[in-house]
Amino acid sequence: EERLLKKVRRKIRNKQSAQDSRRRKKEYLDELESRAAACSALNQELRKKVQELETSNGSLLRQLQALIKETSTKPAQTGTCV
Repeated sequence: EERLLKKVRRKIRNKQSAQDSRRRKKEYLDELESRAAACSALNQELRKKVQELETSNGSLLRQLQALIKETSTKPAQTGTCV
């Protein structure tokens, strides 16, 4: 009878341990999914920002090229400023 009682107690402990293990695993996976979603959202924001910066960079580059062209075609000024 003592052996049977120990066996039953061990089964109960094992069952509880298995439930705890499954719960911890689920919590871990939920946390990973949450972090993955946050990283994905941040990635989208950063891609959008990169696109905006590339557009701005292209515009500034065109402006710079136009100014360089403009200054290279003007005759050099001779004289002094007063």
